[in-house]
Amino acid sequence: MRRLFRLFLLVGAALVLVIGTVTASAHDGDHGGPGSSGPTAKSQNMKLLSNTAKSSGATQSDLAFFGDHAVAGNYTGFRILDVSEPGDPEVVTDFFCNGAQGDVSVMGDLLFQSVDSPQSSGACNSTNVTASTPGMFEGIRIFDISDITAPVRVASIQTDCGSHTHTLLPEPENNRAIIYVSSYPLGGAAIGPDCRPTQSGDGHNQVSIVNVPLDDPASASVTPYFLDPATTSSTYLGAFTFKACHDISVFKELKLAAAACLSESQLWDISDPLAPQLKWSFDNPVVNPANIDLWHSATFSWDGEIVAFGDESGGGGAARCGNPDDQQGRIWFLDTATGEFLTNYKIPRSVTDAPCTMHNFNFIPLRDRNVLVSAAYAGGTTVVDVDKLIGGASESASEVGYYQPHGGNAWSSYWYNGFIYANDILRGVDVYLLSDKARAGARKLPHLNPQTQESVID
Repeated sequence: MRRLFRLFLLVGAALVLVIGTVTASAHDGDHGGPGSSGPTAKSQNMKLLSNTAKSSGATQSDLAFFGDHAVAGNYTGFRILDVSEPGDPEVVTDFFCNGAQGDVSVMGDLLFQSVDSPQSSGACNSTNVTASTPGMFEGIRIFDISDITAPVRVASIQTDCGSHTHTLLPEPENNRAIIYVSSYPLGGAAIGPDCRPTQSGDGHNQVSIVNVPLDDPASASVTPYFLDPATTSSTYLGAFTFKACHDISVFKELKLAAAACLSESQLWDISDPLAPQLKWSFDNPVVNPANIDLWHSATFSWDGEIVAFGDESGGGGAARCGNPDDQQGRIWFLDTATGEFLTNYKIPRSVTDAPCTMHNFNFIPLRDRNVLVSAAYAGGTTVVDVDKLIGGASESASEVGYYQPHGGNAWSSYWYNGFIYANDILRGVDVYLLSDKARAGARKLPHLNPQTQESVID
């Protein structure tokens, strides 16, 4: 049935102002806004080596890497690309497994996929339903990818409010993978018996911790980690109040987790990974839930001394890069030890024609230097010298390079083994070459789940 409506929806990784006539489910419209309509803009030192266009209309989401392969998640499954030749990637597997938003991570022969859209079952041929549907599934799907041309689903692990994002903490020494699941109840279709706002009195205020035995993934167990009682609540759309996290990054060697918890950013001690302990929290009034703002993403510098938190101003559905000098939609850099604010950053260009805010990012694995790669939706991909920024240089002077493709809407941009990979909501996978001394000495990694850092580089 067709109907005319005007409302905000939180679906996938963004709040989107939807105005118009629709026939499809809410998730089909997520990140459905346009890409940059202007001509391609770029710095002289950034070159687009290749584009692997998306194979369906599905929204493209996050990335993970192992060896010479990239895993590109999307709202109806994932693709595995051979990127041994970055100028000519080959799609090895285009795997259908329905369920937004398709956040992915890899550990050995196991691939994990987030499902944050209630499904009729845990199987890959499931259909979108509501959270109140009896027997519905949402949470973590686990696949055996020992044959990357033919992934096999081995488990579907239910978690409360699904899995908006997830973060892998690998513990092969304990024959297990720990997965931190971030999720929250926002929007009528998301609310069900195990997913309620706090107005109900016993609403969602947790992260689900999934303990996956590597030799028997189907026997995975789930325990809740209830957020520290001092965590502030947020009210979105004037109707949905809760305490929850949007995304988490871990640093295994340092036994730390950086949690972007919607209403505030937190640093956790994960010496016991099944029982995190709050060390400190950070917030700034400019990140205002009434303005549809949320703490969204996090990462650590490779020496562990800096932690970066991104705020997704406008929920990813608004053009919040119109004024490069305002405080909306930035990455905030803090001292890991103290939580002291150091500086913040967003692209030093005006983008007014499409959704724009800083989104998913990581540091280039360098010794004695801090350089960050980030997506900015229609603002494309940017590379910033964080040390210069902390030293007082302007955003323009600190930006090392950028690429803003016509029609682009970059969800994730990450450095991996000499190149920058962007999974673009509209374009598919872009591979960029940065020709700049800022990349000198970058380490090669055997694998990378961007929300998981394992060893210090110092």
